[in-house]
Parts: sequence; structure tokens; C-alpha cells
Amino acid sequence: MTSSTPLWFGLDRILRPIENIAALLGAAMMLIAMVLVSADALMRYAFNAPLTFQYTLTEQYLMVALVCLPLAWGFRTGGYIRIEGLIDRLPQALREKVLRAGLITSAVYVAALAWTAGGHFWKAYTTGEVMFGVIDWPVAWSWVWVPVGCWLLAARLLLMSFGPRTQLEADPHAGEHVE
Repeated sequence: MTSSTPLWFGLDRILRPIENIAALLGAAMMLIAMVLVSADALMRYAFNAPLTFQYTLTEQYLMVALVCLPLAWGFRTGGYIRIEGLIDRLPQALREKVLRAGLITSAVYVAALAWTAGGHFWKAYTTGEVMFGVIDWPVAWSWVWVPVGCWLLAARLLLMSFGPRTQLEADPHAGEHVE
């Protein structure tokens, strides 16, 4: 598949809205976490009545979702670090091949993480595993966001590895003119 094929653009057109929705869900989880932590602090110190469920909900569920769901969106929009000292010294054709191989390797690794996390989710879901406390929290729903986020990132990495050369640049907006 080359970057000029309609298939690549079609797959990108399908993946982008899914990544955007996942990022918005992650942002919503962050907002909910901030409101809950603030409300807990207010209730704890002003009324001596803390929200007993807040810590577990925020730590085990909301934080996992707000980190994992936007992974693919963040990568697509340039939210990553790439050390380019050596790669910049390579000829353009070789540099492109090395970057594409790196994206494919990363996609395989992230897909393995997604598969493993999905196995943890499935095991916790089928066994009905819970964390005991004030509320008995189902463990599976704290794991579900890891494979979702990792699968999206693996798909983005794989798609970028077969995409246009501009996708390989460190600055995703390098070719854009901003006034």
C-alpha cells in the first residue's frame, strides 16, 4: 500500500474520528476526575464528610481512561519525543525506511501490549473479579481502557508506517503555513 492509494486515505478517514472521540472521552474523564477531587477536598475540609468513593474511582478508572484513550490522537498530532541526532545524518531514502520500520516495530509492540491487557480485562470480566472496599469495584472496567487505547495507537502507528512521507516528519505541521 502506498501513500497515494485511496485505501490509505479511507482508513485514515475512518481512524481519525475514532481517535478524536477517544481523546474527547479522555478529556471528559480528566474533567470528571478534577471535579471529584475538588469536591472531595471541599467536603473533607469544609464539612468533614469526604467522598469515600472518589479516590478509587479516580485512581483505578478515570486516570487509566484519561491516559490510555488519547494515545493515538496524541501520537497523530505530534505528542511524542523523537531523538533525531543520528537519523538526520542518513540519506533521505534510508531515513524513510528506518522510520517506517520503527513505526511497524512499535505497532507490533503496542499491539502485544493491547493483547495482553485485553487478556487481563477478559479474565477479570469473566471471573467477576472485584476490589473490596466501601464499594466493591469491578476490576474489569478499570482494565478495559488499556487495550482500547493501545489498539488505537497500534492502528495509527501501522497506518502511519504506510502513509505519506510528511507523516514521518517530527513536526506534523511542518508543511503548514501559519500566519
